[in-house]
Amino acid sequence: MTINNQEFYRLFKNSKLAQVANPLRKTMRDQSALPTHQIIYTPKSSAIRSNFGMKSYLPKQIGSSHIIFNDIDNKKNMPDVEKYSGSMYNRLKFQETGAVVKNFFSESNLLFPSGSTKSVQAKSDTEDLPALFYLSSHASVKDCKKMMQRNPKLFKGFQQWLLKNKPHDLISSSNQSVLLKNLREYLKTAPNDVIVKYKPSVADFTKKHGKLSNNAPSVQIQGNAGFSYALKGRFNNTPNGIKYGSVAPGRIVSDRGVAVGGFVARLNERTATLQHNYAKNYPGKHTRQFVMPFKITEAELTPEGRISLNADGVKVGSWLQETESDEPSIDRSNYQPQYPNFGSAAQRNGKNNTALQNLMNLISH
Repeated sequence: MTINNQEFYRLFKNSKLAQVANPLRKTMRDQSALPTHQIIYTPKSSAIRSNFGMKSYLPKQIGSSHIIFNDIDNKKNMPDVEKYSGSMYNRLKFQETGAVVKNFFSESNLLFPSGSTKSVQAKSDTEDLPALFYLSSHASVKDCKKMMQRNPKLFKGFQQWLLKNKPHDLISSSNQSVLLKNLREYLKTAPNDVIVKYKPSVADFTKKHGKLSNNAPSVQIQGNAGFSYALKGRFNNTPNGIKYGSVAPGRIVSDRGVAVGGFVARLNERTATLQHNYAKNYPGKHTRQFVMPFKITEAELTPEGRISLNADGVKVGSWLQETESDEPSIDRSNYQPQYPNFGSAAQRNGKNNTALQNLMNLISH
């Protein structure tokens, strides 16, 4: 792509703009000419002089790499700026939530090896079948089908083995568990020249497009991997009393996703209807500009080291306030909904009920 305007090319090349949020529709930003929620790169030489490419100077503690802002300047000369966090800060932010991490590993504890210390029951009968072909437990269905195509004589050899060793199971209609047990025994006792097994190569241990192969040895995660040291069932005492749940600030990123504690959590749509309506109906603002409280209901650590979060919306707080009187509110943070379906049924029908009650009092007198 050639750029005829060299001045524009030089300006774009020397710009500090690293990423701009693409609007979902044209009317998302209203009449604003500037995009919202920008990520800007700041070199260290400019950060020393507190010059972050904005109309106001920021403190040096904000960082020297990337910053996120929603507006360059406002009437208070205090732009909304956040520090861009990395993986280490994501772990620290998640620890600040106080959420208890659950793991569902089938291996026993290394410090106390016992069957009672396992998080779940033993592995199912079908989980160790790929291992008999030297395949990883994370092998895809496509890899398993390729291995079956390389063993065309597997079914015939298994039939002959059943006829010789266990003819009763071959004649009778045995269930699936018995069939899997016999297949596992046959694969263990079959010679190597009969069963073709997978041979690992160098490509399995190299990264292609930043991702290892499915047949590469999996990384074993021990404990909670440093994400959280909170214990299940332990009371967290605060000045306001005992804390039973984990409530953390977050941003709505999609209809079913919310960014909480540095991770994207699955959001319960039924509990976040007010949050979606509040963010979408606010004039001149982007949805991701609003920071709202969310309750983390469950945090699960997968064996691959990934965090799976479930969150619910919080329906109370100062972020969602509505004045019942006709007088203008003193608090500028209050937002009057534009649509009647925004509030609850009691709030929508409050004035109608009052008028009806006055009418009934007049009739009774």
